[in-house]
Amino acid sequence: MVQEQQVDGTDETAAPGQGFMRRNALVVGVAVLLVTAVTVTGLTWGSQRSALDQQQQTITGLQGQLASVGTAKSEQVEQDVMESLGVSQSRIHDDTQIVDRLVKTAFTWDSGQAYEAARRDLKERYHRLSEDEQFLKQFMPPARFNEDASGKRYYYIDTQGLNSAVNADADLEVVKVTADEYTYAVQVEVAATSDAVSQNKVAPDRVKSYRTVLVYLTVDAQGKVSGLSAIPAGGSTRHSR
Repeated sequence: MVQEQQVDGTDETAAPGQGFMRRNALVVGVAVLLVTAVTVTGLTWGSQRSALDQQQQTITGLQGQLASVGTAKSEQVEQDVMESLGVSQSRIHDDTQIVDRLVKTAFTWDSGQAYEAARRDLKERYHRLSEDEQFLKQFMPPARFNEDASGKRYYYIDTQGLNSAVNADADLEVVKVTADEYTYAVQVEVAATSDAVSQNKVAPDRVKSYRTVLVYLTVDAQGKVSGLSAIPAGGSTRHSR
């Protein structure tokens, strides 16, 4: 009888554990499947993300190459059109150097005397220029000054502390070709500064402003300049300190 009771006790202890496993087998299985699915999904997403990044890099590289090719083709088309109209690229290259020297001469000065010297240089270097030219009469007129009994000049430019310089390379476009004469529209950015502000102690630094000037001129095959005129281009003046 004792042995039978011990066997019965052992069966009663084991039965609940086996029942728990049977009751929860489905839950455990689903949990394992979910963990596996999440792991596989994460690995797959990471792989896809890497592939997409690589694909995007390839696309970006191709877009850059296409842009370069497009720019080169546009430049070639423009050059072909210009040549078909009888416009010489080598001539434009030579004239560009003449135009650069002219605008730097006209717009680079830091005193009344330097301004007058720039005007004289323009008339001497470009022989067709005279005081009757629109550029020298209206856009770059003679400097104003007062003169004392000894003949010393006091320029208005100096009292204001004005300075001028070309801020960037000129942007040149052909607008007309007649025989060997090329007419250009030239966009020039000029930086003007004033020392008067610091002299008056309003501010410790120079005040600088930028203005864009549109210059028109004609250059012949010998490099002679004519028809020089200029107007301030549209747009606001930029200031800085």
